[in-house]
Amino acid sequence: MSRDPFSPLLRKVRWRARLERCRRAALRPLRPTRLVPGRSGPPNLLLVGVDTLRADALGCGGHPGPVSPRLDRLAAGGTVFADVTAAAPWTLPSFSSALTGLMPGLHGAYLPGPERNMDTQPPRRLDPQVVTLAAHLGARGYRTAAFYSNPFFAFGLAETFGEHRYLNLPAEDVTAAALDWIRRHGDRPFFCFVLLNDPHEPTTPPDEDLAPFLDEARAAGADLSAAGLLAMARWGEAPLPHLGRCPRPLDAPARGALAAKKAIYAATVRQVDRAIGAMQDKMATWCIEDRTMVSVFSDHGEEFLEHAEEGRRWAHDPRGIAGIGHGHTHFQELLHVPWLAWGPGVPEGRRVSAPVSLLDLAPTLADWLGQGPFAPTGGRAAPPGPLGRCLTGRSRADLAAGDDPVLAEAIAYGPDLVMVRARQWKLIARRDGTPLGLYDLDTDPGETRDRTADEPAVVEALASVLEAWRQSGCGASGLNDGGGWTDLDDTVRRRLKDLGYAG
Repeated sequence: MSRDPFSPLLRKVRWRARLERCRRAALRPLRPTRLVPGRSGPPNLLLVGVDTLRADALGCGGHPGPVSPRLDRLAAGGTVFADVTAAAPWTLPSFSSALTGLMPGLHGAYLPGPERNMDTQPPRRLDPQVVTLAAHLGARGYRTAAFYSNPFFAFGLAETFGEHRYLNLPAEDVTAAALDWIRRHGDRPFFCFVLLNDPHEPTTPPDEDLAPFLDEARAAGADLSAAGLLAMARWGEAPLPHLGRCPRPLDAPARGALAAKKAIYAATVRQVDRAIGAMQDKMATWCIEDRTMVSVFSDHGEEFLEHAEEGRRWAHDPRGIAGIGHGHTHFQELLHVPWLAWGPGVPEGRRVSAPVSLLDLAPTLADWLGQGPFAPTGGRAAPPGPLGRCLTGRSRADLAAGDDPVLAEAIAYGPDLVMVRARQWKLIARRDGTPLGLYDLDTDPGETRDRTADEPAVVEALASVLEAWRQSGCGASGLNDGGGWTDLDDTVRRRLKDLGYAG
């Protein structure tokens, strides 16, 4: 491998990182530490969201490689939710659901319309009347701040924090900025949210994180030249094919390209793992780790051609690609996300295998902090439809029953697709209930066998849940707003274009 293959994509990022480090160094003497390790009162909350992180990309989620040694050890001393479903397969609606406990159709931050294409249509912002976890804790005396590297977080979520900064920088720089804020605000309870974007395209990990994964990629025929690796920072460009347009079965160059992409992705997970581990180490050095609850989760996963055949058969993605990225389907590689927690208030050594929703994150964390109950609608009446549940008051038997349906919606590319799951059964359908695929996740976790024809009673039962949801008016459907990316602020459009969102 040639040294630093991603340098052409990182020149501006590295300059910004240097400027940020100089800024922090210049301000540090003027803002002395306010850490009080032995203070009384409720615990702090450090919440880390990792964009585009599949559940099975972590060691504790089943990955066999050296991807997440720090997170695996930390999570083993706390609670791991092993079967978490995101409310949407892309960033804005999913993070909004996690921090409000509401489905996208209720919090409003999603892409509307019967046919969606985020390349030409911007999404709606978060409903300002919705109460977020930051607003909830802020009203109870917590200092709040967000440091985020995906600009979609500023579509209404960032503004609910007392302070917020957009930093399109690698994980170690974003976490360093967050630590600097913690050092200045540790004299009273704080809620610090950190959004790391490294597994999101373009994926540009450091050499030290990429090296452990190259032998396997080389054995699969990957082009590990500088040009080859640079091409797979996205989904392929000369000299490698674009994986979303490759004919099936994959030929040798495409198989090698896929192996290279998986290696690069795994390396970004290792990069994030190091950064989160360094944050934990620093809090231990400051003697505040026993007063700080830490939770790590993701908004959605990433597809690596697992369901390219379904993508071609359904032919619904307006970009003309199939089986790569996120935002386009409701298969497990996009909806199954990690959620880990440790620290004061968190049950130790617990692994919850029952299905839960990312909607449950905000009310559960608030309760662990002793700051519940969390009410996303404030004083207004609770709307119909699914809401986030506080999982701390539910017994193991209650959770294991899995009787509460889990829903997902709000795709970004294609027709309005929805998902409903009860126990092991999962139905992907159109908004009107027309089934596209029924899967038994107990016997077929990879969703390779459509059971729609074999289980009509199950399809009918799950479709009835979707129909009740649709009739309630809470689903994220509706007409297009008619706006375009050019209607947005130039700064917002530039930031999103850097991540490949806006055309």
